[in-house]
This record gives sequence, structure tokens and C-alpha cells, in this order.
Amino acid sequence: MHADLSAIFKELPLSKTTSESQTEDDLIWPILNRIGWVDSLRQQNLAVKGRDDVPDGLLFANAEAKALANRFGETWKRYEHGLALVESKRWGRPLDRRTGGHGSAEEAAAPSTQMLRYLRRADDITGGKLRWGILTNGARWRLYFQGARSISEEFFEIDLASTLQVAGHEGGLFALTKEEQRHWLRAFLIIFSRPSFVASAGLGTTFHQRALELGRFYEEHVAASLSKLVFEDVFPKLVHAVAQAMPSAELSDVRDASLVLLYRLLFILYAEDRDLLPVRDARYDNYSLRDKVRLDVGQRKDSKDTFSDTASRYWGVIDDLSRAINKGDGSIGLPPYNGGLFDETRTPLLTTIRLGDFAKKMRS
Repeated sequence: MHADLSAIFKELPLSKTTSESQTEDDLIWPILNRIGWVDSLRQQNLAVKGRDDVPDGLLFANAEAKALANRFGETWKRYEHGLALVESKRWGRPLDRRTGGHGSAEEAAAPSTQMLRYLRRADDITGGKLRWGILTNGARWRLYFQGARSISEEFFEIDLASTLQVAGHEGGLFALTKEEQRHWLRAFLIIFSRPSFVASAGLGTTFHQRALELGRFYEEHVAASLSKLVFEDVFPKLVHAVAQAMPSAELSDVRDASLVLLYRLLFILYAEDRDLLPVRDARYDNYSLRDKVRLDVGQRKDSKDTFSDTASRYWGVIDDLSRAINKGDGSIGLPPYNGGLFDETRTPLLTTIRLGDFAKKMRS
């Protein structure tokens, strides 16, 4: 499959001038056909009147489903027999930004915004039968689900161009290893290929339905486990460390400072993992919590290294990054986040203490 998909990419001269129709006809649809989507209809109007909502394609499970759809003269009624809709864009077009160019409102809108509107409309006219959408610019492929809690954020995306090492998309500093390439190609085939959208004969559910059910199950268990870890283990240790660092502080100030510190850490870790902070910017990596604290601590613990009782190496990273997040630092690609969590004036105790690398054990 790697060779087949790579050959499709090589057939099309990929550049900023590659048009949407070229990308669609010579790259996106050949890939869809190769992963099992051989029965489809193009440009089917979702709107009862006018042509405000016209996705680029409608995908069917098989020829029988397509034949049933074609019995309807009104194209919007055909969506009830489809499995997913497709919206394709020109090669490399950003999926979350408007083009800012001239043309119709649909052409100027952000592709992700178009997809959300199409899915809402498809969900409505099919009574919830069609809830999946594929959005792609040829390089990046996204799968959207209308039933997600946050449809605009909870989508699945794969950079297929980087996975296949297409020229100009090898990744540079962030290049995928051979094993990572194989992994993400398997993931692409599992997530986007036709069989995953079709109910299994023995189980009566699709791969995606089972994945969502398992995801909800593990999410509940992870949330419960994480909550217990954070508030029964981590938070008490933070309170103890802050109290040790400033023995004269009022207990209420210690508690408040510890809680703010906890949420700062959780925010930074989450934001870095979700690329909400500029972790892919080489200017930022020397100041990131992930590289300078989390990964370093993990490696040192694995090697049974010693942590100092007096040095505050990690606190310095946390403190510097907290100030940068609060005020912004354009030199490392970091805009200000003015939510108040990192405001020094709200928790002055955190500006006067330094926590050591090694936390002394709490007294029982």
C-alpha cells in the first residue's frame, strides 16, 4: 500500500500552484478509490433550495447503496444512503483559515468551518444516519464526527504527505522514523478506509462505533484515575513543598499557591501536548516544560540518577515559562495568554519561593 499511495503522489506535480480540481481529480479521489471507496457521487447538493451546501463527494458502502440513492431526483435525499461526505481542497491549503480571496462565501470560508456546516446539515436531513466527514488538502487528512462533544476540536488528523515522505514534507527536525511511518500509514488505512465505516457481519457495528465506545470507557477510567492521582497524591505533595519553602506563610496562602501551581502545570502539559503552545518552533524547545522538565525527569528516573536536595533547576524552568506565558515572548514564538492563571500579582507567594528538584518526604 505504501508503494501504491506514493505512486499516486508522484503522478501529480505538487506545488502552491496546484489547483483544487487537480488535487481532487489526480490525488484525493485516486487515494479514496485505492482504500476502498469505489462507489461515490460528486457534488451532491445538501440544500433543499439553492446551492449553499455542496460537498465535493458522497461515499457509499457499495454499488447497491449508491443505486438506492440515485433513485432520488433531489440530491439532498441521497445522503441518507451514504456513509461519509468528502470536502477536498487544493494542495496544501490551510484547513483552519480563510483564504481571504474573492469568490463565493463558501470558497472564502475556512475549510473546517465548511465541514462543520455540512455535517450539521447532513445529520439533520438524514436523521443522524450520516455523521462522518473527510476533509483533506491532499497532504493532511481529517475525519470529523458529528456526534463528538466538540466537533471543531475532536477530529482525527494524519499528515499523509509526511507519513509517505513526499518531497518537501520529510519533516526536517521532526522527521518520522521508519517505524513511525509504518505506524501512521496503518492508522491512516484503518481510520479512512471503507471497511471501517461498514458494520461487521458478526458484530453488527462498525470499527468506528466500537472505537468510540471503547474510547468513552477508557476515558472514564483514565479520568477517575487521573483525578485521584492529582488530588490525592500530587496536590498534597505540592502543599507540603510550598509550606517547606515558606514556613512563615499562612496556611490559606499555601493552599491557594499550591492550587494555582497545580493548574499551571496541568495547563502547560496539556497545551504542549495539544500544540497550543509552540512546541514545534525551534525557538521554544529550550524553554518548554516537556523537554526541560518532564522528559528530563523521566530519563533521570529511569537511569536512577540523583536529584539535588538544594538545587532548583526545574523550578527555574517552570517559573520562567510561567512569566513568558503571562506576558508573551515573541522571541520564542510565544503569544501572551491573559487568562489570569499566570498573573504574578494574584499569587505573590509563588514569586518569592523556589522549590527544590528533590521533594523531601511528607511527615505522616
